[in-house]
Amino acid sequence: MSMSLEELSNADISMTSAAKKEQSINDIPSAAYVITNEMIRRSGVRSIAEALALAPGVQVTRIAEYNWQVSLRGLNSILFNQLLVMIDGRSVFSPLMSGTFWHTIDTLFEDIERIEIIRGTAGTMWGGNAANGVINIITKNSKDTQGHYAEIAQGERNYQEVNYRYGTRFNDQLTARGYVKGVVGDYYAINDDEWRNIRGGVRADYDDTSRKITVQAGGFETKSDHDWFYGSFDNIQPGSPILFNPSIIDVYSRGLYASLDWYESKGDTDYELHAWTDYNFTDEASAQGEFYTADVDALARTTLSDKHELTTGGGVRVIHRNTEPYPENFYANMEAWGRYSHDPKGTDVIVNGYMQLESHLTDKLTSVLGAKVEYFSLNDTVELQPEARILYKYNEEQQFWAGVGRAVVTPSFVASKTDMYQLSYGHPNEDGKYQINGMLITKANEDLGNESVVTVDMGHRYSPVPSLNIDSTVFYSQYYNTVMEDQRRLVSSDEVIGQPTQHSNIPVYLDSYNDDLDVKNYGFESAIRWTPFETLTFNTSYSFIQTEASCTGYTNCSADAVSGYKTKYIDQPAHYVSVQSLWDFAPGWQLDLWYKYKSEVSTDSYYAAPSISTVDLRLAWQHKSTWPRVEMVVDGFGENAYSDLPGLAPIEETIYFKASWNFQ
Repeated sequence: MSMSLEELSNADISMTSAAKKEQSINDIPSAAYVITNEMIRRSGVRSIAEALALAPGVQVTRIAEYNWQVSLRGLNSILFNQLLVMIDGRSVFSPLMSGTFWHTIDTLFEDIERIEIIRGTAGTMWGGNAANGVINIITKNSKDTQGHYAEIAQGERNYQEVNYRYGTRFNDQLTARGYVKGVVGDYYAINDDEWRNIRGGVRADYDDTSRKITVQAGGFETKSDHDWFYGSFDNIQPGSPILFNPSIIDVYSRGLYASLDWYESKGDTDYELHAWTDYNFTDEASAQGEFYTADVDALARTTLSDKHELTTGGGVRVIHRNTEPYPENFYANMEAWGRYSHDPKGTDVIVNGYMQLESHLTDKLTSVLGAKVEYFSLNDTVELQPEARILYKYNEEQQFWAGVGRAVVTPSFVASKTDMYQLSYGHPNEDGKYQINGMLITKANEDLGNESVVTVDMGHRYSPVPSLNIDSTVFYSQYYNTVMEDQRRLVSSDEVIGQPTQHSNIPVYLDSYNDDLDVKNYGFESAIRWTPFETLTFNTSYSFIQTEASCTGYTNCSADAVSGYKTKYIDQPAHYVSVQSLWDFAPGWQLDLWYKYKSEVSTDSYYAAPSISTVDLRLAWQHKSTWPRVEMVVDGFGENAYSDLPGLAPIEETIYFKASWNFQ
């Protein structure tokens, strides 16, 4: 039920995301971290997003019981898009915002081998969105998931989960598995608004001495029910109040995917081909639309000599979008907010080529030099993403590394092609209806520059004994063309959307995206793995992140501004702590605790927030490996209701029970 001391040593933890090849962490000249399967399982989390808080530098904010926003090295926002997220190398970003809808990212936890995290720029290898880092969720080879696996869970907030997976072997080279996963529960702790998620998938692996082929396919559907409002400007007498009517809204998200990964070795060269396609749809009011994506990438890794290795590659991605157009009568049936586009349909292309040279200059000194050129048809731009890194292995126990790189964010369809409207409203009247007080429209801007970041970082790894690993990093990042919103001004709606308001008592305000925000941040990250006894392990991380932002010419840029993007990025927690203890306190018994801390934001702004400290508890029993494993998990042990950020839904202590069984 636990890892050995040797397995916990950095020398025996490998990852593939840094250079698209398997490497020991000690050989990587970047800020690298691996969340193992055991760390995930024993944390008691119910989502991949929550598990990421185990890593240094990663900020996880819970929006609701089944929705999160995840950022890396600051700039935390719901539209955070400086982070590339993948499952087995397949990007799961949304072309709408170039970010990630985390409530749609899930798989069977038992089948996750590890989660690899690269902090800092990784544009040469991965391109768009690998600006602040990369998260790659690596699932197990099907040869390692043979037989039956079943799991059931139930707990507070109407939480229920049922999972099943079956793996089979056709011959010595070919194996396969299939799984299905279903979850229901309350989307918000304070409401009975049901959340449902069902997903499934299959994977087949062919392995021989010089060739490996993996084929995967699957899909998901999520649905949540919420209290909602709608209003109509039609048939209202001028001067009369316009009211919202209460209603119920069903929000759907659906997706399908298929992928092929081909690895082949011939002489001194390794070849890889990766192809995937997916379809995603949601009818959520602020993100409504469907996207079809096809992606092909190929690389060749050649050993030039005993000291030099050259990797070259390239790829193309085609994205067809079909988003919501402006309705003929914008005011006929208005929801609390929504998003429309004057250019709802189109096909966008991303093309890239890259080269990276790894050189062993001496027995102790290794350099990595590379660059990627990437073209984005959405705004007809070409970007260069270079990187230079160096690793010095002082001895087997200590390594020093440093690097500098530039990476860009994939242009966002949200900011360049869509308009967002929001209706403001006051308290309900005695009939339970809300009066509409005004409208804010955030206008698209097709002239935005591509967001980019240049990061300089350096780090040190130290493992005096196999049971202790200390990993430390310092970094400084300068951001360019960071998107914010313009000064709000009163306008007539026909100036914005071509349809005038029918009532002068409803003021219309206009915002527009621009790229005039100057942002820089710096910080320190540390991770310590310590196993003082074979039965006790501590996984600890600490992050300090400080962000500076400035702009001129807009109301929210003033020194005393209390809201807006500048203030949001400045007024974020500076300190994050995670301490996970894994204790096998008796034969067959495990007691695991996970302490998380987020420092306060003490300002006069809208984003001021108290510090948050939580403890999650897991108690598990398994008589022997062929028996079911039974677990009790307490999320937020002893905690009163709190919010991860101001204005978000409250989070409360939650208890659930789980039973799982691996059997042939």
